[in-house]
Amino acid sequence: MPLFYEVLSGVILKKEDEQERRNKSATVTNPINNKRQHKLLCLFYPQAALVLNASRRFRYTLDLKKQEEKTQILRKIRAHAQAIRAAYLFKAAGDGQVIETTKPPAASAGEFPIGQEQLASVSREHDTVALQQYGGVAGISNLLKTNLEKGIHGDDADLLKRRNAFGSNDYPRKKGRSFWMFMWDACKDLTLIILMVAAAASLALGIKSEGIEEGWYDGGSIAFAVILVIVVTAISDYKQSLQFRNLNEEKRNIHLEVIRGGRRIEISIYEIVVGDVIPLNIGNQVPADGILITGHSLAIDESSMTGESKIVHKDSKDPFLMSGCKVADGSGTMLVTGVGVNTEWGLLMASISEDTGEETPLQVRLNGVATFIGIVGLSVAVVVLIVLLARFFSGHTRDASGNVQFKAGKTKVGDAIDGAIKIVTVAVTIVVVAVPEGLPLAVTLTLAYSMRKMMADKALVRRLSACETMGSATTICSDKTGTLTMNQMTVVEAYAGGKKNDPPGNKSELSPKLHSLLIEGVAQNTNGSVYVPEGGNDVEVSGSPTEKAILHWGLEIGMNFDSTRSESSIIHVFPFNSEKKRGGVAVQTADSEVHIHWKGAAEIVLACCTRYIDANDQLVDMDEEKDPCRPGVKDSVELCQKSGVKVVRWGRSVYANIQKFIQFQLTVNVAALVINVVAAVSSGDVPLNAVQLLWVNLIMDTLGALALATEPPTDHLMDRPPVGRREPLITNIMWRNLLIQAMYQVSVLLVLNFRGRSILGLTHDKNDHAIKVKNTLIFNAFVLSQIFNEFNARKPDEFNIFSGVTKNYLFMGIVGLTVVLQIIIIEFLGKFTSTVRLNWKQWLISVIIGFISWPLAVVGKLIPVPDTPINNVFSRFRGRRKEPEASQ
Repeated sequence: MPLFYEVLSGVILKKEDEQERRNKSATVTNPINNKRQHKLLCLFYPQAALVLNASRRFRYTLDLKKQEEKTQILRKIRAHAQAIRAAYLFKAAGDGQVIETTKPPAASAGEFPIGQEQLASVSREHDTVALQQYGGVAGISNLLKTNLEKGIHGDDADLLKRRNAFGSNDYPRKKGRSFWMFMWDACKDLTLIILMVAAAASLALGIKSEGIEEGWYDGGSIAFAVILVIVVTAISDYKQSLQFRNLNEEKRNIHLEVIRGGRRIEISIYEIVVGDVIPLNIGNQVPADGILITGHSLAIDESSMTGESKIVHKDSKDPFLMSGCKVADGSGTMLVTGVGVNTEWGLLMASISEDTGEETPLQVRLNGVATFIGIVGLSVAVVVLIVLLARFFSGHTRDASGNVQFKAGKTKVGDAIDGAIKIVTVAVTIVVVAVPEGLPLAVTLTLAYSMRKMMADKALVRRLSACETMGSATTICSDKTGTLTMNQMTVVEAYAGGKKNDPPGNKSELSPKLHSLLIEGVAQNTNGSVYVPEGGNDVEVSGSPTEKAILHWGLEIGMNFDSTRSESSIIHVFPFNSEKKRGGVAVQTADSEVHIHWKGAAEIVLACCTRYIDANDQLVDMDEEKDPCRPGVKDSVELCQKSGVKVVRWGRSVYANIQKFIQFQLTVNVAALVINVVAAVSSGDVPLNAVQLLWVNLIMDTLGALALATEPPTDHLMDRPPVGRREPLITNIMWRNLLIQAMYQVSVLLVLNFRGRSILGLTHDKNDHAIKVKNTLIFNAFVLSQIFNEFNARKPDEFNIFSGVTKNYLFMGIVGLTVVLQIIIIEFLGKFTSTVRLNWKQWLISVIIGFISWPLAVVGKLIPVPDTPINNVFSRFRGRRKEPEASQ
């Protein structure tokens, strides 16, 4: 009768990682190496909103039509092989034929006696009969010149031969959209098309009435401004597409272990070749088509290829593995028989184009905000258009000299049309300013920026929406090993025979029987491996951090890995998984004894044990594994308890940056709209013309998005509670800040608009020149106000708005560039923007007007705001009003 032993070695493990010691700031393990992953759990409630004018919204969003096309293609490719095979079998059965699978004719593939077509006929068709005729997996490995235990040689010449014969593990990418396609998309915007038509008409009328030398300025300046907006939009979109294309490549570039030359090495998934021997463990992706060599309770999730959610167990009866599937349970090794486009997964990936981005939950909500702002702007523009046209054709609009611009029956048709075109241009430009094109750009920039920075922190975000979702996380679940610890373990203490082994690798203190059992358990109950090169120097140990620690300890106490494994045979393996929290192996020795070795979580294994073997066959206490924390983990855990770890910090930064930009943009929108509407209704003219508004639009959209979307996270973010999914994007603090700034700008600039000539001392100047100086100063002060307010937007709820500003080189560069361009516009491009040069006093007035926004922001932050969002207050008020009506 076999004798069963239950053996557990108690060791204390210590983490040491020189690289992490050099980079103590990294608290999240790198998921690229597929070993330990930091997990965040959060509740998600998707929201949808009405989206208008989609071409000016999020340009890299989920296209539902394309998604459906992908799904259809996926279904077709999934069913391709099965349909052909089923049709053949059905036809043969109808003809009364006896279907037999014969060994395909041998076809040489260069250096190999079997070709890709023969391998494909076996693996794709899951043809076990043909596989047996080739001699099973051993026969296939011989044809592929592969050692099932040691793998291929793996030198450069061997890899080149295999790639030439069977292809590489890659698939052709669909060519990305060119820059000119983005230019075309930008040109298709309706508001810009209207402006271009207006510019062309203005250009034609101006040349006709004033000649080519003077008449092209109005229409030409509008056309130039529109072209500038189109080019800048196309460039920003094109760069976004390139950035996300690179991010997608990094996401796809999974690293995994293969066995080559008897040793385990880590390579990119793209470097796999036919003939490679690959270990598979729970959570791994099957990187290529292949055949199972050995497996222990191996279960595969094939839903990505077959659409069936049922887990498939793999063994010698069903040994075929498909690329793209996931290991759900167990472990094993596989022989690669197909790579790249020679796999169904490769065909699938080559047949569909992957979106360069995805629509995140925040983007969906922002679509609603952008649509609402756009509708308000459109309504205002219509009002302005009606008022200006009515005043113009009723004779209430005067030119700079005070003359009535339109007199019925006396004004030339061309002059009337020119005046109407200018009015339409102003109205359309108001729409351009009101439509927040910068919102999608800001979202994309801050998400991409955050993903890049998190990758530098050893955290790869594989889904774009995760960047912002992490900012709303309320619960953080993290494994200790490799996340809060340094992910490299060593045995620092070992207890055996009733006493502590000091040092832990001192085998002289172990009895022969216990020593033999411990070595057997270490060598057999592992997914790791030990490679001893010729000469015996530089032994390489591979596996998980825990596996490597125990294997190193086994070597210290005299384990010969290969010979120990050959002294007993494995009967059954109990794979480790997160539910059972333990893994074991049953082995049969040469004298037919069966030993069962367990390892896993101390509390789980201890609960299963009934006996422990020591030097005197007595029960002894066992210590548990200890994994010392990283330096600074105590502070990190305290910070985690307050709000989150580094990844959450970045998630909140994404949300905060978007809010900063919304506050900045809404301030510009409100101020520009109110100023032009009030001026148009009262005087029939607007101080900010089309070209000027297009420049403001460029400042707040592209340049503003670049400046505010790349603000790095601060510790102050961690003092805030998580942002709920249903909380409003525009907080009470944001409303307070933007309304204060907008009201200040509107008040000052309207005073200048109506009383500017007397305030600026221009009463003795010519009327035409005085109006141009006044309007130029209004335009200059308005732009400088936005530049100063951009600093306020950096810190919506902090008094020190300059904290860390010098470290944000992009922000400082954009502010500097905007100032320089504004000076150039005022001093040198007056004919294009309808401005005149300002003297130093007028420049000083403009700067002072902008500067006052800083102390005003400080005073405004002293005003308390209610905790209840304004939206909720209005909702309650509407609810109370409905109650009496219902009772009546």
